[in-house]
Amino acid sequence: MKILFNILKVIGLIALSLTCNIIPMILLKRQADLSDSVKWLAGLIYIVFIVTVITLLWKWYRKVEDSEVASQKMTGKDVGIDFLYFLAARVVAIVGTGLIQVISGQKTTANDAALQSLTDFFKGGFFLYTLLYVVLVGIVGPIIEELAYRAFPNNLLFKHRHKILAGVVTTAVFALPHATNLAEFLVYAALGSILYLAYARRGNIKDSMLVHILNNLPSAIYFLVLAFR
Repeated sequence: MKILFNILKVIGLIALSLTCNIIPMILLKRQADLSDSVKWLAGLIYIVFIVTVITLLWKWYRKVEDSEVASQKMTGKDVGIDFLYFLAARVVAIVGTGLIQVISGQKTTANDAALQSLTDFFKGGFFLYTLLYVVLVGIVGPIIEELAYRAFPNNLLFKHRHKILAGVVTTAVFALPHATNLAEFLVYAALGSILYLAYARRGNIKDSMLVHILNNLPSAIYFLVLAFR
């Protein structure tokens, strides 16, 4: 019964992660229909919401996190290793995108294309929403996704045991919402595997968070540059 309850918790966390990601996208798309006062109110409510979500999730995670892991420090060596994982993730992304182009003719994954398409709403739009979207892509999204797709599933469902099974399951679950076909699923599964390996190296979610943020930052910076054009 406990494992079923924990599965429901993980499903709820993934749903919460998706909700946190979708809201800024909706705000961008609907900004033209909102008055200035409503724009500010909705933006500020989202900021309070996302800060609250991250704070509560982190406090909850610290309660289920192993004390040995909680005491770990992020050293220069750890940052260097995480940077190598990031480089591996970029290689996978580049090679994977190339394979998708060959197989399906798509220039990029549907997920990346959808993210890129939202930059059309930057020009003449409400800058707070643009900024929220950029921060979501570069920082907020990776933090919440790592908690929802890796940290909590591994602690609640696998208890840091069965690492291979945990890696396969969490990687597949991570890839599913990001992909629209088999080729995309394999690319995101490969990226998810790298993130899992970064996490599993010492069981510290901060490592995969750092790799995930580094992986997303180039896109976030690019989007920010587009906003000032």
